[in-house]
Amino acid sequence: MNLELTTRNVTLTPAIEKRLRRALEKLGRVLDDAAKIHVILGAEKHRFLTEILVTWRDHQLTGTAETEDVYSSVTEAIDRILRQTLKQKEKFTARRRATRKLVKILPVESPASEVRIIRTPRYSVKPLTPDEAAELLLKSSDHFLVFRNSETDRVAVLYRRSDGHLGLIEP
Repeated sequence: MNLELTTRNVTLTPAIEKRLRRALEKLGRVLDDAAKIHVILGAEKHRFLTEILVTWRDHQLTGTAETEDVYSSVTEAIDRILRQTLKQKEKFTARRRATRKLVKILPVESPASEVRIIRTPRYSVKPLTPDEAAELLLKSSDHFLVFRNSETDRVAVLYRRSDGHLGLIEP
């Protein structure tokens, strides 16, 4: 964590600097060492201004406070920055969790799961009417029947549907 202190019309006492560093340690625990922090302390008439600029990864976070006391001004600004950093950190971790879940859901394809075509013995295509083909299919344990429609002289497929009825495919 890189810390820069700038003062405007304020003398930086060791007590103020110690309080600042102690408060920024909380921030250092939340963020990694790549964070850059710039603290600006200023005084105008009877009020003290504290502005804290944090650069973390590609985010710019700013916390400002204006009070009549230097210590309370520093405390308020750090509280604001801490809320922003926790929000950004939660977004970052939530995004990482979401991608992990997405990766776990996706099936892993292996070369052994390729679709194979298994050839069966020749199947004779007989000329039948659709009613005759339906009777023949109901008598057998097959799931489909390929036949030549005697009315149209075209090849057709009659199959058992999952609802118990028969389906007819005619090209």
